[in-house]
Amino acid sequence: MSKEMIFKGEAVTLADMLRAREDRSLRQGRLLTEFPNESLLCVTMNIPGPIKTSPALLEVFDNVIRAILEKLAGNQISYQLRLLPKTGYEYYLVTALDSQALKLKMIELEADLPIGRLMDLDVLVMTNQLPTPISRTALGFPPRSCYLCSKEAKACSRNRSHSVADMQAALAQLLQSFFEGDNHLN
Repeated sequence: MSKEMIFKGEAVTLADMLRAREDRSLRQGRLLTEFPNESLLCVTMNIPGPIKTSPALLEVFDNVIRAILEKLAGNQISYQLRLLPKTGYEYYLVTALDSQALKLKMIELEADLPIGRLMDLDVLVMTNQLPTPISRTALGFPPRSCYLCSKEAKACSRNRSHSVADMQAALAQLLQSFFEGDNHLN
């Protein structure tokens, strides 16, 4: 699959992304308030550049949702919501599973999936009336690594260590392997 096919979609602005982040936080807060004794999973994708959605990215996203549901088979799911805004796909799931157990399952899934590093599988809890993700390090796992250089992903992002073009090329190569191989998750 070509880079052009993966990044064929509507471009978003910084203002669009900031608004989407705020909307996501408000939605997370509402869900944590509505389901106070359950765990919230919020799934998004790490897509560099101004185009966050395309048919190819949606196929990957939906494959990951199916893998999550398989991983959680047998656990009560109280709520699901799949959103497809141009700012990036979002999936919300509320389950009776303990939040730390849910985070451990998502860390396992991220490691098992060939496209795991493209996904944010955030398990959120309410802390000081704000939705707060449970960190990998809080559970004894190392921080996520960059899919280009394997250093800490947050450091690479903060320092802008890689160009958008380089990140898109790496992502395109990863997705090409995913689509050409027997790596589909369904």
